[in-house]
Amino acid sequence: MTVPFTLLDIRNKVRRITGKLNASEITDDQIDQYINTYYIFDLNEQLRLEWIKLNPSMEKATGLPGFPKGYVSVPRGYTNTGKSTALCEAIVSAQKMGVFPIIIDTENNLGISRLETMGFDWNGNYIIVDNEYLLENFGKKQDPKRNEAAIEDMAKCVYFFLDQQDAGDLPFDLLFAIDSIGTLNCIKTINALEKNDSDNNMWNAGSSEKSFMNLLNNIIPNSRKVNKPYTNTLIAVQKIWYDSMNKVIKHKHGETFFFGARLIYHFGGILTHGTQRVIATSKKRDVAYGIETKVNVAKNHIDGPLGGISMEGKIISTPHGFVFPDDLDEYKKKNILYFRNIFGEDTNADKTIKNGFTNMFDVHFEEELK
Repeated sequence: MTVPFTLLDIRNKVRRITGKLNASEITDDQIDQYINTYYIFDLNEQLRLEWIKLNPSMEKATGLPGFPKGYVSVPRGYTNTGKSTALCEAIVSAQKMGVFPIIIDTENNLGISRLETMGFDWNGNYIIVDNEYLLENFGKKQDPKRNEAAIEDMAKCVYFFLDQQDAGDLPFDLLFAIDSIGTLNCIKTINALEKNDSDNNMWNAGSSEKSFMNLLNNIIPNSRKVNKPYTNTLIAVQKIWYDSMNKVIKHKHGETFFFGARLIYHFGGILTHGTQRVIATSKKRDVAYGIETKVNVAKNHIDGPLGGISMEGKIISTPHGFVFPDDLDEYKKKNILYFRNIFGEDTNADKTIKNGFTNMFDVHFEEELK
């Protein structure tokens, strides 16, 4: 790996990651003072923490602007609660700030058109990995007879691109955007199912821990150090289920990402989805164009002034990203052409659009998040 060995290299690294590019913003003496104080080049978090920012609605709802660079973060929840919207916004935001997104879509459902609607540049830098890529490039290399991508393949894929970065073939900060944890099985489970043998739920959990533990606890967070040329981030959508016997949320394929993540957003309810459809109404018909969901900070172990913050609010997930409920009228006016298109010719002015809510699921919050 190429590392900044000289003082000038380290100063330039500090200027790049802080965005303070000239001496009027931060002097060489100030940088040197930090280097002398933190001699392993692990600078004060408030100086170097950067965020992959989401729509400002997220900060209004939770008090946090998005996902921190150089950390492992998890948006979790039941299906259709806004998790993938958060991931899509992070992918778009990262690309715009010069971070190279590596999108690992194990569900084959992230939505190319949706990313484009949110502002993703398909002519820009990115890599998309699907299950076929995982199987052909990692699974079959280990076992040519294998017909299904596995948890182990996904971890090998992350290591592969980190090796490409070390070799100079990917000279960028990287974002690993995974959708989702809980979709793939481990090799042992796949082999058992193919042979119609009994399988064990703990196999997937054990494989996740073995495959990802070093990535989550060491490799990704260590990239924040100033002697590292690039800062890497991992954001993984996490599927959940409710353990009614113990009255706690459990994470599909074990607790590896729960313990390894430093920031977790929980979308939706605890017992159920806890969402409401957002309805646009015209003269002829109603169209559901989004969902209103609760979002809270379930875990926040980030260093710095925003560490420990735990707030809960409501947010609306739309095809264009998140919208804060109080900003819904502004959103509709901004996207009037979108509404005209989905309604057709009967919608010729924003006065014909109004907002309403209809219950999609029963909303129960009998158990507090722990």
